[in-house]
Amino acid sequence: MEPLSIVAVAVGLVLLVQGGDLLVARCVHLAHCFRVPKAIVGAIIIGFGTSMPELFVSLTASLDGRPGIALGNVVGSNIANVGLILGLGAALATLHVQRSILRGDLPLGVLAALFLLLWVGPQGVVSRVSGVVLLGAFSLYVLAHLRETRRHQRDSERNEEGEFEWHPIKDSLGILFGLIAIVLGANLLVGGATQVAAALGVSEAVIGLTMVALGTSLPELAAIIAAVRSNEADLAVGNVAGSNLFNLLFVLGTTAVVQPVPVSERLVDFDFGVLAVFAVLAFPILSRTRRIGRLQGAVMLTAYVSYIGYSYYLG
Repeated sequence: MEPLSIVAVAVGLVLLVQGGDLLVARCVHLAHCFRVPKAIVGAIIIGFGTSMPELFVSLTASLDGRPGIALGNVVGSNIANVGLILGLGAALATLHVQRSILRGDLPLGVLAALFLLLWVGPQGVVSRVSGVVLLGAFSLYVLAHLRETRRHQRDSERNEEGEFEWHPIKDSLGILFGLIAIVLGANLLVGGATQVAAALGVSEAVIGLTMVALGTSLPELAAIIAAVRSNEADLAVGNVAGSNLFNLLFVLGTTAVVQPVPVSERLVDFDFGVLAVFAVLAFPILSRTRRIGRLQGAVMLTAYVSYIGYSYYLG
């Protein structure tokens, strides 16, 4: 294995994470300056910003003729978000699931996973029609989320104190450099991951499902650790559920509309089913009080480690 391929993967991951952080920070600041409601900042700006690494990696891989990495990145990121990130969060602290998440985001995540398993899988391709369906579902999700959050936050926003000073040059350069870092990082990561897959003798799908997926999930991993340390672990389930919906509906939908993504037999026979199982695991299935405790977190982590090990065994 050439050392340069490892360096490319490492540098690509750093650029993706740092570029995403910079993009989100400047967009949020800009939104506050123009008095954009918190609901829109949280649901759209931060959501889009944290999904930029997955989006650019999947688009770059698809346009480069690497469908295994393009689709594996989305599927693997969602599995990692539940198994590793949510599992780790629950192992560190009991997570409380908001009723709205339990009734909306989590069931929609299961439906999206079943759509891949039962509709996309038999077709063998994420077609442009499927992409339009996913983007349509995403649009409805965002509109419903905005309507609900704005209703609950309208009064508090009217009374919110504090002013934000607009720095046009700083904000513009921050957004520009953030996007440049993400684009460069995506290209380096896809190129390096392709060389690593060839050197290890495994398929690009496996690299996309594991190495690339874990790399693009680093922002969510850092977020949940920070949330636990700040005694705000209850935000973890909503962040994971929202991230997974952005990945499946927005990232995969956009990628498929730009360039239809062929689906490997491996994904159809195994990984789509695993994705559906992990979507169900995100529910507080071991508690009647809408809590995800340490036992369920340990189950998630064990399942994720087993999945990674078996993925490399299958090659």
